Amino acid sequence: MSDYIIQGYPIVYMDESGFEHETIRPYGYAPIGKPCIDRYNWQGKKRTNVIGALYERVLFALDYFEKNINGDVFYNWCKYTLIPSLKTKCVIVMDNASFHKRVQKLLNRHGHRLLFLPPYSPDL
Repeated sequence: MSDYIIQGYPIVYMDESGFEHETIRPYGYAPIGKPCIDRYNWQGKKRTNVIGALYERVLFALDYFEKNINGDVFYNWCKYTLIPSLKTKCVIVMDNASFHKRVQKLLNRHGHRLLFLPPYSPDL
């Protein structure tokens, strides 16, 4: 990593996040002595996912999806949204999601380098 910093590569951080359209409420009100009962369709979740990148204090290459992020979605986002947005060679910092590793060759071919964050540890 230090070689990239010495060479003046910009450092870009990227990640994805998801938002539920419905919030599950684990508690509720009911008359005294009566159970609080409701129904929830666990298969009917609607989720919006967002992928974006951050350089200094600017968010860019933002895209949203009404489906789960998987390796294909992420690869295509890198290829068609992130890479065209990068005007110079960069160090791209991302977490260790399994599908993130799939884009390493793609980004390297365009002159970018990847830096993976260390695995999550509750002791850190």
